[in-house]
Order: sequence, then structure tokens, then C-alpha cells
Amino acid sequence: MINLSYNLSPTLKSFLDKIELLRQKILLTPLSPKSELRLRWEATVNRIYWSMMIIAKPINKNMIVKQLTGQQNTGKRTQEHQVVKYKKALDYIKENWLVSDENITPKTIIALHSIASYGKFNSSQARLKELLDYLQSSTEHPVIQAGIAYIEIINISPFTEGNRQIACLLGLIFLYKSGYDFRGLLVLEEYLHKNTNSYSQNLTPYLESFTSTMITQLEKIIYSDLSSRGNLPSSFWQLNDRQKSIINFLENPDATITNKKVQNLFKISQITASRDLARLVALGQLFAHGKGRSVFYTRV
Repeated sequence: MINLSYNLSPTLKSFLDKIELLRQKILLTPLSPKSELRLRWEATVNRIYWSMMIIAKPINKNMIVKQLTGQQNTGKRTQEHQVVKYKKALDYIKENWLVSDENITPKTIIALHSIASYGKFNSSQARLKELLDYLQSSTEHPVIQAGIAYIEIINISPFTEGNRQIACLLGLIFLYKSGYDFRGLLVLEEYLHKNTNSYSQNLTPYLESFTSTMITQLEKIIYSDLSSRGNLPSSFWQLNDRQKSIINFLENPDATITNKKVQNLFKISQITASRDLARLVALGQLFAHGKGRSVFYTRV
């Protein structure tokens, strides 16, 4: 039986209150669509950058950009391939778990691991279920749930590799389920890379550290990034008329599009259609579903 020891100390309560205030400010700050797109892109690149640091495989941010925008092809189990896998995991969470009433199950964690990382499952599904049932039957704040999910996956280490990445992604699922996506701007991975401590006894000090660092991250979003600039030229964010038309075609929530459909609509080659679709996926405008020739796309 799972036995977690922690309490909502006055410090922890004050940190949670501060997070709520910062969340409201982030949600209410007016941003143009282009600015929000740019900020989300920068957050995605930073998430991937820090996720690679978590597994001690640092990679240059310029290489991340090249990989996400289809400027570089690589084989499996390379750093660059892991960039794509982690991006797919982030897309999976955004598409399937944002404000979701579905329960997280051990199969969710195993499927997430197959998307994001390598290695094999070497634990007990019953142990994961016990943790998930405990968290999902409680009325704790989503930030507390996310923090506990992260540290307990580290303690359990259910996979032969990739446990810290999966712990981080599971924490994100708990946040997203309750609408705590912070407009896609929170880079939780940076904290998790820097905090390598494990806690097996009283979790209160850890949760205070977790919430304190989240406050730092949210303040960074508000006081630095919301007026941000970024290192990429403004032209990077500009879509051509064809790419805009693809987005407009998918305005209907039930609409889908394929590479072949794009070719036929705009009388372009398969390569040009692939580049347009890859760019829209990389910029967070479209979701890609399936593999190979069965791939289709929907609007974010």
C-alpha cells in the first residue's frame, strides 16, 4: 500500500496561492496570435533542450530547431531523433490531456514512454496503478499532484531508461488535466534537470522546493518572456498563403488533411506539401496522426 508523508505547510500554501495569482496573470495577458505562437515555440525548444540535459545528452538549440523544422534527417537512437520523440510526447499530452476527465492508467505511462523514450518496462503495473489511484482519488491541488507524480516515478523507476523524462511528462499530464498548461509556456524540465535530489520520507520539503521553483518559472514567463524577442528572425514566424489556407481548411474541428490532399488542393509536389505540413506541425499549428502513408493532420 502506498504511504506518502507530506503536509500542506504554511509555506506550501502560500506558494500555491502565489502560483494561482501568476497563472491568472499569464492567462489574462493579451498576446497577438503571432506573439503567442513564437512564445510557445520558444518554450517547446527549451523544454526539449532541458529534457536532453535531464538524460545527460545535451544538444545545441539550433540543432533542435533544424530537427523540428525538417532541415535535418537522422537515424534512430541519435540525439536528434530523441528531439523528435520528445516533441511528439509533448504534442500527445497537449492533444489528449488538456482539460481531460479521462483517468491516467499504467497503460498511459507505458504508451507515453514508447512515444518519448527508449528502454523497456521493468516494474509492476500494480505499483503504478496504486500511485495513480492515490493521486486521482485525492482533491489535492494539481501542482501537488504533478510534484508527487514526478518524484514517485523517479523513486519507482519503472523503465530501464528514460525515467526522468517520463516523470516530467507525467507531471505535465496532471497539470494539463486540470487546465494548468499556462498557455504552453511553462518549462518544467529546467527545474527537474537542476533538482536531482530524491525524497523517500517526508515530501513536504520537496513540494515546497517544487512549488517555489515553479513560481520562479512563472515569474520568468511574465517579467521576461511575455514581452520577448527571441533569436529567430521575424520571417521565421510568417506563413505563406498556402500554409494559411491549409490552416483555414482545418477550421472545422472534424476536418482532417493529408499530404495527398494538400498536393491536389494546391497543385504542388509531394516534397513541397511535406515541407508545408512539417512546418505547421513544428510551429504548433497542426497535430500529426499515424505513421508512414497513413499520416493525417488536424488543427491544434
